[in-house]
Amino acid sequence: MSIVVCLLSIILPMAVAQSGRPTPTAPTPKPPTGKPSAPPVQETRPRRASNEDPEQEAIKLSADLVTAITAVTDAAGNQVNNLTKDDFVIYEDNQAQEISNCYKEGQLPLRLVFLFDTSTSIRSRFDFEQRAAAQFFRQVLRAGDTAAVISVSSDPILEIPFTSDVNRLVNTLASLRPAGATALYNALSQAAKLLRKENGRHVMVVLSDGTDTASGITLAQALKEAQLSDTIIYAVHSTGIAPSVNVQDLGGEFVMKAMSEDTGGKAFFPPIFEDAKKEGRDLDEIYKRIAAEVRAQYVLTYYSKNDSRTKTYRTLRVEAKRPGLQVRARKGYYISKD
Repeated sequence: MSIVVCLLSIILPMAVAQSGRPTPTAPTPKPPTGKPSAPPVQETRPRRASNEDPEQEAIKLSADLVTAITAVTDAAGNQVNNLTKDDFVIYEDNQAQEISNCYKEGQLPLRLVFLFDTSTSIRSRFDFEQRAAAQFFRQVLRAGDTAAVISVSSDPILEIPFTSDVNRLVNTLASLRPAGATALYNALSQAAKLLRKENGRHVMVVLSDGTDTASGITLAQALKEAQLSDTIIYAVHSTGIAPSVNVQDLGGEFVMKAMSEDTGGKAFFPPIFEDAKKEGRDLDEIYKRIAAEVRAQYVLTYYSKNDSRTKTYRTLRVEAKRPGLQVRARKGYYISKD
């Protein structure tokens, strides 16, 4: 009997240690009075942080999960928001993956950085672009969401860090003044690194003409930072589509399309009118569409089946099983997130 007891005293602690759970050092104290305390309920889904509950925080996604922020529309362009993970298929380097979870926007808080081009190239449209952007903040932010503003000029400036105070964001936009060149790629990189520190859905909205004249990095380097930060980019062309092809800035348009399509977002090109009120209404409509899409996003997660470390970049493709649905998601991701 003494030998058995001795063996048990050795084996049991080893089994507990191998399970990954710490060995308790003291018994749990009993409540002094009243009914016994119920065991805490284990949270199984991310929750949106609420202004009414300052102690509540959204549960963080595990660092070793691959995430894909996804937008789904029907044939008419309407947002589809009644899907589950069983309605999606994800391919990584053309290999189907097993989706772990599908979170709706209400389960993960929004972390948004607005990049506002303040270079002299958009001086003529500056005022109504400020007003349209301010209205966008009022439409998109909900309880638990935060946003920041970066001005894009010769040197990008973080005008206001992440805040849930819409009035502060609006006042910050109103204080901006056009000046200097355009370091757009530097601003994209700065915004991506800012988002990387935040838990939640990472979104950038870029208002610019897409023409970079002052950055020290390339577009490819800036987009790599965005991919490392799991960021989706919506681009709004600040000078719109010119009435004549001869005066269109095709280089800027390419940049706006590239940054949005690679990350799963969308680029918008409002038409140019002589009437500023019409242009203002078009911008308002664009921001409404972006806000509606952000509020209907899905966040799909999975553990990659690919154990190889030879490729640092892996392609992604997300499809919907239901016929007639259009899915947009980022085109790939980088393994390292350092």
